[in-house]
Amino acid sequence: MGRFKARRKGQGGEGPPSKGMRRSIRFDAEQEWPEDRPSGRAPDAPPAILLRLLPLEEALHRLATQLRAYAGQGCSEVLVVHGKGSNSRGGVSVLGPAVREWCSRNVDVVASWREAPGKWGGAGAIVVTLR
Repeated sequence: MGRFKARRKGQGGEGPPSKGMRRSIRFDAEQEWPEDRPSGRAPDAPPAILLRLLPLEEALHRLATQLRAYAGQGCSEVLVVHGKGSNSRGGVSVLGPAVREWCSRNVDVVASWREAPGKWGGAGAIVVTLR
């Protein structure tokens, strides 16, 4: 039968080729468009400030700058994503406690903050209520 084995009865062409048959890279490929992909964010989430993987000083500077900008725009809540610290030395978060401390000290910008719900990041994010 030549180089390729005949398909077994019942396969009918659907499913992956049987063992020993060559398989195209594009066998299971589907066309995917960027607008069809889920965005990864909940539609009801407030605007986000992403601080993950930034050095501490840069993260705090970005936090201060962007929170003041959002407050100037009239936003009431902002999601601050600092991560859980699983890539930090010893697995202990550096950004999380520093961001929470910064929010507690800067009452001129921050009215209050709380841990984000699970769908918005859980322990790796906080929701900041602005003044």
